[in-house]
Amino acid sequence: MKLDFKGFFSVLGIFSLVLLLTGCSPRIYVEQDSTAQFATYHSYAWVSPPNNPVRDPILDSQILEGRVQHAVQADLKARGYVPAPAAGSADFLVTYHTASKQKIESSGSSFSFGIVDAFPRGFGTVVLGGPQVESREEGTLMLDIIDGRNKRLVWRGWTNGWLSQDNYSDDAVAAAVHQIFDKLPAH
Repeated sequence: MKLDFKGFFSVLGIFSLVLLLTGCSPRIYVEQDSTAQFATYHSYAWVSPPNNPVRDPILDSQILEGRVQHAVQADLKARGYVPAPAAGSADFLVTYHTASKQKIESSGSSFSFGIVDAFPRGFGTVVLGGPQVESREEGTLMLDIIDGRNKRLVWRGWTNGWLSQDNYSDDAVAAAVHQIFDKLPAH
């Protein structure tokens, strides 16, 4: 196979795009009870989260709860789970939590050097810049699976940075729920 410069830069561009998209995917964290019998879970019930104050009113709303509940139900249905007729008869219970914190990001200092050919010998320029610092709110979505019989937490999955005022939509919530539940053991 002969690879010319145009082909080389096309391959390099595709590779760069894949790396960029991979770096942008959110990190999902999971903890679980090693004694939980996930294979016995078939039915679930939704439990509203406890009323704990959250600093960010966007994360503490009935609108968000409705979006999370809808996304959880759709995702669990796609995975073969069925809603129980009552919470007391469910194999497991599902709830969620949110949290927010300020995150400070810095681009670091910048340095550049250039040569301008404005005169016969040219001259150089050096530019030093300070870091660009931004503060933004980072939201955390946490999903809990609670055993229906003994009411113990058996699985927790969460992601940070998923929610901001820019992506507070049904699609963003559904994507976050799906990515978290991708780590849920199969039944």
